[in-house]
Amino acid sequence: MTRQDPIDPLKLDAFSPARPEDLKDVVTQAPDPAAVHSPGADAWPIDPTSEHGRKVEPDFGFDDEHPAVKLPFVLIVDGQRFSGSSLSVTHIYATTTDAPEIAAGTRHAAVLKISFKSFSITLHPLVTVQKVGAGQVVFQFTDPTGDHLPQLRYILNNMISGDFVSLDGLVSYTGPTEPKKAKDAAKTSVMERVRSIAVSLLSACLALAAAFVVYTRYTTSFEMHPVFVDRAGQQMRATTAGQLSYLNPAAGRGEVVYSINSNTGDVLSFQMPCDCEVAVSKNFSEGSTVLPTDLILTIFDNSVEIRVQTLMSVEGLARAMRGDRVHLDMSDGRLIPVTVKPGDTSIAANLRGDLYVPVDLGVSEGTLTSEDIGKSARLRLSKPLLDIVGARQE
Repeated sequence: MTRQDPIDPLKLDAFSPARPEDLKDVVTQAPDPAAVHSPGADAWPIDPTSEHGRKVEPDFGFDDEHPAVKLPFVLIVDGQRFSGSSLSVTHIYATTTDAPEIAAGTRHAAVLKISFKSFSITLHPLVTVQKVGAGQVVFQFTDPTGDHLPQLRYILNNMISGDFVSLDGLVSYTGPTEPKKAKDAAKTSVMERVRSIAVSLLSACLALAAAFVVYTRYTTSFEMHPVFVDRAGQQMRATTAGQLSYLNPAAGRGEVVYSINSNTGDVLSFQMPCDCEVAVSKNFSEGSTVLPTDLILTIFDNSVEIRVQTLMSVEGLARAMRGDRVHLDMSDGRLIPVTVKPGDTSIAANLRGDLYVPVDLGVSEGTLTSEDIGKSARLRLSKPLLDIVGARQE
């Protein structure tokens, strides 16, 4: 029959007191009597009729399972005083000069007093008389994990390691007071499982939200200037710098619609190309100062067409030319795809080194109506996911 591995003597919080019913069938090989040491062992006779010539006691355990430490102490049980021989976390080995007046197997409330140089510790454990012999009695702690355990473990650990037992260390001791118990998975409540699942789902949602934010910031950008939706028409602009000397929005075809006194002294007159509706630009009237390319008025024919224009950054225009998707974020929540149409003014502004150039935006027919005239929007640039993957592979 194989014996179990002994418990490490320094790990006193992992002990499990041996019970007689658990060890009644334990048989060991014949040990060397000189090599086996147990406090009070000489007081117990060897039974020559037992196996290997040594009696197997009911509380038999391994010698190094719960080490007994020799230190002076006094044990009082039912008014009878015993002198200490040695002490462990499970047993008390005591001696007496008088005949013991207690019987084996009985339980008692004891007073255990351990004296040191400048102080003493008094414990009140419950003990069971295990053996009574001539001048020697062995007691076993009835509850080895009782209230006395923290102080007793601190004292024994310090005695084994050779450290000093101090009152301050004894009072501030915060070590474990009982053996660690394995968690019972079957006792996990339903609420704990629901809470665990909820935490997992919330963590997954937060991770997805963070990934979406990172993806959006990396692939999407907005142009700084707003987009305006206007009615399409023929624009008439100033061709030179000067003063607007004449303005007639009601002019008919072939009549002068406005005149400009240029800075060079010339007078430039512009005729109305058709009998059409005219819309004069804001802040322009007779006497106003104009600069080249200033929009004086817009001529509309009978059809109602939509024109979308804005100032676009050179970087954004380059992205649009490379194939990035361009959308209008309307103020009413609509997302409308558009195409960027740079014109002659865009090219001229780019050649001048302007950071922002005027561009027209094309929309699908029927997407914007006359009701959208005057509304504003934001210009969104987004990079397709397939282009990102392809760029990384390259």
